Amino acid sequence: MRVNLEARAAAAEQRKAQTRERLIEAAIAVIGEKGPDACSIEDFVAAAGVSRGTFYNYFPTAESLLQAVRVKIVAALTTVLDKRLPRTMPACERLATRLHSYLAAVTHDAAWSWMMLRLDGSRLERAPALEANLDEMYRAGVAQGRFREMDPAAVRTLVFGVSRMLQRDMLMGLSNPDHGVQVVALLLSACGLPFDEALEVSERGAVLAAEIQTAVGTR
Repeated sequence: MRVNLEARAAAAEQRKAQTRERLIEAAIAVIGEKGPDACSIEDFVAAAGVSRGTFYNYFPTAESLLQAVRVKIVAALTTVLDKRLPRTMPACERLATRLHSYLAAVTHDAAWSWMMLRLDGSRLERAPALEANLDEMYRAGVAQGRFREMDPAAVRTLVFGVSRMLQRDMLMGLSNPDHGVQVVALLLSACGLPFDEALEVSERGAVLAAEIQTAVGTR
């Protein structure tokens, strides 16, 4: 009897996890079409094929579902890059490759990229995984003597703000790969690298990011 109860509990948990994942996947599809600010809970439940009551069993608000969407997408890309960019790699090289990897994702899947930009421009909380990752690379760069000591919050604003504008320009056809290489080089230079070296690092990062994109895709 105890085995049956445990099996039932395990099956129930699996069903809950599947329903939650279905809501997240449905939200990704809806947001890509309408944008996060134009979506409603009715849109999400219709796309997922569940009731409004079921929705509230998993997410108290539409905003909490949108946050789960962002966490899922960021975690997937971060996991891929963590596996392919070891901590033994110089921090400036890792940062350049990560930035170019996000830009490569833009060219690979425009709908995905527009969705992420819309989420970034919404009232949702900032993505803590991305911020923690940038902070770690920046601190490592300072410790390695490659980056100058600055306020980490200022570094975050600079890197994420410029990256977001560059992604938007790429999606609108206002930028090209060479432009992206120069922008990343300028970010590295602002962090402390001499510009000529920053340009070389950015070029290498763009090549490696393209290789990663070819191997694993966007998500």
